[in-house]
Amino acid sequence: MTRPSQRDFGPQENLSLDQEIASLLKAIEQEKIPDRLTELAIELQNALIQKRRCKPES
Repeated sequence: MTRPSQRDFGPQENLSLDQEIASLLKAIEQEKIPDRLTELAIELQNALIQKRRCKPES
């Protein structure tokens, strides 16, 4: 039995899915990024850089 995620979509279904994805991506791009999220992302980036620097070379 084939699950819906495994079935082949026809050209019309692919076009509809592509349009839905494009619409979702556009909506995401238009969302304002909260300052706190930006701060957390920077902190995470800095922590990862620091961890990489402290990691002993093999």
